[in-house]
Amino acid sequence: MSEGFLSSVVNAAPDGMLVVDGDGTIVFANRHAGALFALEHEQLIGSSVDRLLPEHLRTVHRAHRLRYQADPALRPMGGGMMLEARRGDGQDFPVEVSLSPFEDRGQRLVVAVVRDVTARVRADDRMRRVLSTLDAAEDALFVMDVETLRFQYVNEGACRQIGYRRDELIGMTPMHINPSMSESELRAAVEAARVDGAATQIHRTLHRRRDGTDLPIEMTIHVAPAAQDGSVSMILVARDISERLEAEEKARQGQDALRKAEQVIVLADDRERIARDLHDTVIQRLFASGLALQAVAARADDDVSRRLERVVDDLDATIREVRTAIFSLQGDPLGRGNRMRIMDVLDEAANDLGFEPQLHMDGAIESMDEQVLDQLLPTLREALTNVAKHAGAGRVEVSISADDDEIRLVVGDDGTGMPAKPELGRGLGNMATRAGDLGGSFALKPRASGGTDLVWNVPAHPVHQAT
Repeated sequence: MSEGFLSSVVNAAPDGMLVVDGDGTIVFANRHAGALFALEHEQLIGSSVDRLLPEHLRTVHRAHRLRYQADPALRPMGGGMMLEARRGDGQDFPVEVSLSPFEDRGQRLVVAVVRDVTARVRADDRMRRVLSTLDAAEDALFVMDVETLRFQYVNEGACRQIGYRRDELIGMTPMHINPSMSESELRAAVEAARVDGAATQIHRTLHRRRDGTDLPIEMTIHVAPAAQDGSVSMILVARDISERLEAEEKARQGQDALRKAEQVIVLADDRERIARDLHDTVIQRLFASGLALQAVAARADDDVSRRLERVVDDLDATIREVRTAIFSLQGDPLGRGNRMRIMDVLDEAANDLGFEPQLHMDGAIESMDEQVLDQLLPTLREALTNVAKHAGAGRVEVSISADDDEIRLVVGDDGTGMPAKPELGRGLGNMATRAGDLGGSFALKPRASGGTDLVWNVPAHPVHQAT
């Protein structure tokens, strides 16, 4: 075999090939090496191999080269080391390098085969981006072998959804995590998807999490494109629908509440109609009958007159009872809520004040503890009465706020203000006692602009019972 033949073989190799001596000097380079590093063949021969590395790697490479010379060994391509090289135009690119030591006429040399892996690195980077995107998805994604039904790949969404690690899920099947699915049902769904070539929806099934809790999901099965070896995989996408089901339940409850409200409105209309008929028809007829009987009694003898008067008295009692029934029918069919009860107190005080107090309510007023409301209403009534009697105010502001921790009542006026040494009379004392019984506080504070703020704070859920 001639030297020319060997030279042709080396130059035909698809990778760059360099022979480097113990000092790191390139003593041979094939033609592909020149093309790989964008240098003429003459520029490679006799130059240092360090020249083919980025500057920040050259010092480290000299140390690596020294250690390799001390213990030379075959290092095959693809040994897991990703390196960088630099072309003559200054462009850096990823490479893999294999090393093979040999001796020639007593000189130790190393053959370095350099492979440009830019395309592979880019493909790996694209794959990493795809996998990162899949991992960022909220839905759980499983890739399953159609023959074994075992998971070949799962995304982080699957791990988050059901609480298993990725390495635990690989090798499992859907039956491991779905208490309501049998193997025959799954294979039937998979076969239907393969035949139709489209997605098959399996609605409202369950995934059992690692902690034993069941999660409602909506699963979709997709047929993946066949691999080069002809194998087929299925992609299972599982979406957590617990929030959707909760929203649907709230919507259903809202619809039920709306229907009940409509029924209440109809009931209220009927009650109002009945009350109006009783007032306009029944009471008027009873009243007219009473007048007629009184007229007859005036002309009758004493015995008949007494009997007729008793009948008239019974009619009067009946009219009062009907009126009571009318007032009951005209009331709120749902009962008066907390806000209405508070507004009733302000309506009562408006007569004494001579004007309407300004009211501001904030928070969960309607769900206020009944024990607190029973003390708040008389406190508010007493505070407004004191303003009407003593403050000479032209404006009153009432603020009631309710949160999870505290109920706060503030009654502010623009009146004459507090005396220098205010004394807690019976009314103020009662307000302070009501607050204290509930574990709260009571204070009177002068306003900078004139007038007084009465501040009454109690816990939203008092521990002490009011006395």
